[in-house]
Amino acid sequence: MLHWLRLVSPQSLLAITLLGLAPLVVVPPLSSDAQLPPAQTYQPGFWQPVGRFNPQVPVKVKLINQTGMALDYDITTLESFSPAMLPSGKTQLLENLGDDAYIMIYPDDPQTSSPDQSYVLRFSVDVDSKTQTIPADNIATITVTAATPNIEQRFYGHRTINLQRNGAIYFY
Repeated sequence: MLHWLRLVSPQSLLAITLLGLAPLVVVPPLSSDAQLPPAQTYQPGFWQPVGRFNPQVPVKVKLINQTGMALDYDITTLESFSPAMLPSGKTQLLENLGDDAYIMIYPDDPQTSSPDQSYVLRFSVDVDSKTQTIPADNIATITVTAATPNIEQRFYGHRTINLQRNGAIYFY
């Protein structure tokens, strides 16, 4: 009665056996524990970028000085760049920044940044309010202003703009 088994190879017999068991294997339906609406992971703070640029295209920075005082700036990631001065009310376009950049900005007059002075440099970058990206021309327009903080916020006025390889813009 089982003579046909002698004619079947062991590999074929294994395949026939597995095919016979296939209907017994039950696959549960896929399910997800996702929340509706999805969880909000954004936490505001200094660790979030203030804007984004396209890292596939060279980024440029347009500095606008609206502080009422002259500012010095330096691109510390470029050895070939010498510190420069930006007069009040003037604009400067910075190009050829490389893959990433740290741009230091501080008052030109050392007396202005003494502990007796109570002000802070404030930076803002023009970005699309929905996407937080700079315009398609990949020029980050950064406006520098001065403000008067309270005593707990006293600061010497030294600040940094950080452009990262991944396209993030940070202010420190």
